[in-house]
Amino acid sequence: MASLWSSQPFKSIYAVWFTSTAAIYLMAYSLRYIVRPLRPFREWSYATSLGAVALGYYFRYLTKVRFQQPRQMEPGKCGERFALIQPPSDKGGQALFTGVLAPKITQPAPVGALWHPAPVAVEEPPGGSEPIRRKVALVMAGGAFVLGWDPEATVQAVSSVLTESFGITNVLFAQYRLAAPETPFPAALQDVLTSYHYILGLGVPAEDITLVGDSAAGNLMIAFLRYLETTATPLPQPGAAMVFSPWVDLTPGAGKRYDRSIASQYDILCGSLLDWGVTSYRPTREKLLAACESTTEADALQREIEPFISPLNHPFRCRTPIFMQVGSVEGLFDTICQFARQMEGVEGNKIHFEISEHMPHDFFLPHPVLGTKEQVKDALEVASRFFDRVM
Repeated sequence: MASLWSSQPFKSIYAVWFTSTAAIYLMAYSLRYIVRPLRPFREWSYATSLGAVALGYYFRYLTKVRFQQPRQMEPGKCGERFALIQPPSDKGGQALFTGVLAPKITQPAPVGALWHPAPVAVEEPPGGSEPIRRKVALVMAGGAFVLGWDPEATVQAVSSVLTESFGITNVLFAQYRLAAPETPFPAALQDVLTSYHYILGLGVPAEDITLVGDSAAGNLMIAFLRYLETTATPLPQPGAAMVFSPWVDLTPGAGKRYDRSIASQYDILCGSLLDWGVTSYRPTREKLLAACESTTEADALQREIEPFISPLNHPFRCRTPIFMQVGSVEGLFDTICQFARQMEGVEGNKIHFEISEHMPHDFFLPHPVLGTKEQVKDALEVASRFFDRVM
């Protein structure tokens, strides 16, 4: 349930209070963490220790006031690097949205996306030479399905490590619809399909596309792979997938379980944010009934979508190799480990599960804040060796 502070004039009052106290709060920790034994972990750098505090404080604020970053849906200063991706509208394209993605609960919609360092261009190779090969990463960002981020800053941070350490030539950062009363599941997953179909339409072979997602977006990429495997769709499998600290347990009470963990005392997440994400992303009973003709049909739809929403305890056969990463001291460690072992136990799956020692939740996306770029590069080099071995 939204707090009093999420509506005006209380939201403005809380914003003023947050602004006035944040500097004092962070100053206190900036002095404390100069002394290494006073940091959450002696292995953490000063930047990681202070960055985790800053992110946690900021996430609590955004959750309290229920702020959601508007998506960028126009080029602005990004020029040709911006793409407004329309969902496929012809008969064949519409048929791609089937099963759990059928337009019952939500309709497919345009997706705002940003390329870095440049868009994929359809280039004619010089006479007789081989076509220019592009390795494209389709990237989406975490945020408990309810928080969005500045696309320019985000794509630059992600592109800097993917191009340096993983050989990606072009990154497409796609902004999925944040979960809200009108856009619960499967809106965000429909946006993944729209973005993936767009890249294929540029002539990029599926085997040259890598899906990349962190936290809630890791959940999305897992759900999309499940969709490709379990639905009669003509879409080809991507070449690879990388999920960092994927959020795999979206059952009710996830936030309260997180708050009871020791890691909640120092990790970047907070239980109230997770509960907001769970309640917003899961379709309400009213939404399900409105999308169906009977309660029996609504019950069946609920059972069908559950593995796509909360994949823990729902492993599946996946032909795409998956690199799955978790921080050893993060609050979601146990559930991510459990899901990774479940996926490894499915015959034929190619899974590499990497535990990054002494790392908090999702040190991938906010690496500029956490000072963890080197750790991200190390993880990507492990991922690169894994994919070279299995592909």
